[in-house]
Amino acid sequence: MLGVVLAGGESRRMGRDKAFLEADGEPLWKRQVGVLRDAGAARVVLVRRRGQDPVAYDDCHFDVFTGCGPLAGIHAALEIGGHPHVGVLAVDMPGIDAAWFGWLGGFCKAGVGAVARGDRALEPLAAIYPAEALPEAALRLERGDLSVQELALALAAEGRMSIVALPAGYVGRMESLNLPRA
Repeated sequence: MLGVVLAGGESRRMGRDKAFLEADGEPLWKRQVGVLRDAGAARVVLVRRRGQDPVAYDDCHFDVFTGCGPLAGIHAALEIGGHPHVGVLAVDMPGIDAAWFGWLGGFCKAGVGAVARGDRALEPLAAIYPAEALPEAALRLERGDLSVQELALALAAEGRMSIVALPAGYVGRMESLNLPRA
């Protein structure tokens, strides 16, 4: 599995780059790289939005498509190739740990990834995508259909993504940091 930390958000509500927020004295980007490594990723890349400062990490990439949100980051990771699956983790989701990807990985198989369904929606920013998702991601970017929820649903309809009910013990882990703490 290739691991990818999506760290290209605009952080409008937060007011500063979330990649550099700290959790337990460590920048979130570095924490999330560690989560994916601990989950067994053979390689972990960081994907940023074009125009953002690079992070001091040797495997930092930039979106090919500009102004397209997290779908552009997923596309950039899928384009790297060489891995049957891509584990995606948003930089602002510190509740996700390596066990999350171990759990989701149990629902993956050749050509099929996995995404959790919570009470309200899917969580496509802490999911495992099959390498075969690249054409669908590229098509959606070209059409301007930028919803990662819709990408995951389309992949599921093609038999390329398992949608898995979120266990009760995992509720709350999917929360994103969006506002500064007082």
